[in-house]
Amino acid sequence: MKVEITNAALEKLSEMNFPEELNVLFISHETAGTGCVVNGVSDLVLTSESQLPQSISFIETNADSFLAALDSRVDWIYEENMKIDYNEKAGAFQLSSPAQMLNPRMKVRSAEKV
Repeated sequence: MKVEITNAALEKLSEMNFPEELNVLFISHETAGTGCVVNGVSDLVLTSESQLPQSISFIETNADSFLAALDSRVDWIYEENMKIDYNEKAGAFQLSSPAQMLNPRMKVRSAEKV
């Protein structure tokens, strides 16, 4: 699995001034209140490697400043090739694949524990 992080997304992340130790871009998959794991919502969580859950899968990425990861229990939901971009007009990050838009308005938050 691979995720491309665009220059626009990298620039926006650096502008957000998160602490340097938060170097893992974790694609969280929130399912609370959705009724089904497939209907979950993806968000971005900046965290450290030591705070990741046990069920983690690292994702190949083009970014030198961040590792990328997601929960291996839901990796089957995601496409083999994805892209994280930042849309200035929408003021939001976006997760897409060549086949579809997975989340056009992703939030980014920092977390000590995912």
